[in-house]
Amino acid sequence: MKIIFFGSGRFSLPIVKKLHTCFSLLSIVVTKPKPRGRGLHSSWPEIGQWAEDQGIDVLAPEDPNERSFIDELSKLKPSLFVLSSYGHILGRDLLDVPSMGSLNIHPSLLPKYRGAAPIQRSIMAGEEQTGITIFFMDEKIDHGEMILQQILDIEPAENYGSLRDRLSELGADLIVKTIESIRSGAYETVPQNDREISYAPKIKKKEMTINWHGSTKGIVNLIRALSPKPGAETTFRERKVKIIGAVPGKQVFEPGKVHVDKKNLFIGTGDGSIILEQVKPQDRRVISGVDFKNGFRVKEGEVFG
Repeated sequence: MKIIFFGSGRFSLPIVKKLHTCFSLLSIVVTKPKPRGRGLHSSWPEIGQWAEDQGIDVLAPEDPNERSFIDELSKLKPSLFVLSSYGHILGRDLLDVPSMGSLNIHPSLLPKYRGAAPIQRSIMAGEEQTGITIFFMDEKIDHGEMILQQILDIEPAENYGSLRDRLSELGADLIVKTIESIRSGAYETVPQNDREISYAPKIKKKEMTINWHGSTKGIVNLIRALSPKPGAETTFRERKVKIIGAVPGKQVFEPGKVHVDKKNLFIGTGDGSIILEQVKPQDRRVISGVDFKNGFRVKEGEVFG
């Protein structure tokens, strides 16, 4: 079973490590590195650096659907493509290269939350469950027939980072089972139910800003969905602040207004309040809500943007 893996995000790393342990990886395809930093140096994503350390060939095409790249992969005669958090849509000519098909590991219960941000969107929506779906890819986004699906409960206070890591570990286990079933021929596929479709588009910049007139639940879910990065944004004393952790408060205060007590810093919402647990002031590291309260000498009645 000769496999080519497509993936770049942190979600992909535990998956590709498991695949490398269990099967033969011909190569790993990552998105082309973008110049970063003052010197505009390009560097591999974490998964690319890991692959090089393991002696696995790393490919980074500008466009994976270019004819020259398709021909390059065809010469390797792969059995399967496996894709997870890659960032490009694979066209029909590329999907036809592997002899046994192309698999996608998607962190939602398809056809719900098709798209680029299923983990964040499920938390933002207050879902109590999500999961992993493994399916054969076609030209449409997250559309192909499903092979395996498993539910995962979302913990009440869980954030994007912790849920992503748990889903990644589940995805690693399920893709191994899926590939083994394909190798033995003991698998079935199920079409997705088009009546249950929902979408998870990429998070836009304006969505990251907290509206303090919103509900407590909605604000807390937004903070969870954007934690630890990029962080839900607000302002305090005309400077940007990112709120990384918060829980609902029992008291009701005016939206955006601060209430200070000995132990906590409360911020009013449209129907109650939140308790600030972790915050990242502009150009500073993440600190606790208590340290923010004390370090900035936050006063009763001050306002968050």
